[in-house]
Amino acid sequence: MPSIAIIGAGAAGTAAARTLHASGVDVDLYARNGEVPFNRTLVNKGIAIGLLEPAQAALPDTGAALRSETVRGLDPRARRLRLDSGDTHAYDALLIATGSRPRTLDEEVIGRDQAISGGRLTTLHSAADAVRVRDLLATTQPARVLMLGGGLVASETASLLTDAGHDVALITRAAIPGANAIGEHVARRLRDLHRPQHAAYLERTVHSIRTHTDRISITLNDGSQVEGDLAIVAHGTLPAAPAPWTGPDGIPVDSRLRSMHAPRQRIYAAGGIAVHHYPGHGSYRIDHWDDSAAQGIHAANTLLHDLDMADDPGQYLPSSTFSARIHGHTLTGVGHPALGTRTRVLSEEPLITAHYLGDVLVALTGVDAASHLRELMPRLHHSDPVTESTVPVTRQHV
Repeated sequence: MPSIAIIGAGAAGTAAARTLHASGVDVDLYARNGEVPFNRTLVNKGIAIGLLEPAQAALPDTGAALRSETVRGLDPRARRLRLDSGDTHAYDALLIATGSRPRTLDEEVIGRDQAISGGRLTTLHSAADAVRVRDLLATTQPARVLMLGGGLVASETASLLTDAGHDVALITRAAIPGANAIGEHVARRLRDLHRPQHAAYLERTVHSIRTHTDRISITLNDGSQVEGDLAIVAHGTLPAAPAPWTGPDGIPVDSRLRSMHAPRQRIYAAGGIAVHHYPGHGSYRIDHWDDSAAQGIHAANTLLHDLDMADDPGQYLPSSTFSARIHGHTLTGVGHPALGTRTRVLSEEPLITAHYLGDVLVALTGVDAASHLRELMPRLHHSDPVTESTVPVTRQHV
């Protein structure tokens, strides 16, 4: 029986481990030192705001052998992993699902390191991050939170903190935060939801930070200043891979999620570490939970196919949903909007937009329109499938 190793115990890794274990193969699932696999969607939704303890965000057992030891590197030709302890481990096939790491403020930001060491500047990516945020918020009621970023995670976290009674200010680099990721129409609606709730500093960047014993002061690039008890950086993520792929570019994969760097070495990649290529488009990467889980399952099925244990799963195409609850409204998407080269508004109320690459529908986004998007999902990755008669709403705008 072949021995399968999976590096990374997040959405992609655990989904792949369950799929492979169900097929009867031996699977070793490697987590980081001391890490228990946890649901990262609960970092901001549950742990940071004090609704859940970290243990309550733990993922269920996959059936695979869980090894809590960081993999420092691997030798693709010898098919061996190098562990943090110095030991090595052989495998017959390998899935890399190490996910991502958060972007931080640039080193050029004056006072950045002092703010981090003083506990006043943090990311919100891990359970440990969430505990730090929760504990600081518990000492200050209400707290003044500076949210550096305006994408989905930043927006949802800002909404959750506002609901919890804290005073939140948004500081974003873009005039319409999130437009590159979810399209301008939905991002504009998202911005409008924030405006009555928060102070907003749009098209601003952080120039310097001064850390005090009880607060921080941030000077923006236009010279204005804003103070808070805590600043949270939510500027997206970067791939996080073991050696020899430790750079910022991730691991390119083919249409079945096989590593293109080692095409004959039975190495696969899935989730936030994988770099894809959509037909007729450049490279792209997706880093959200449901898509990572779908990639993990697809990569596992490709691996089984390559071992003559399953049928070819076909090309991977992003079709998973994502959502965020923001100030009483639900933003929902399906597919990968950033692939689109043009956007069509299908409905204003509820807002529904279709994202096309040429004539191919690659994504849908909407606000308070989850059921409508579900009806349109089967049309993804087909040429020009949406017309007025197929939009499941009564008020349309073309």
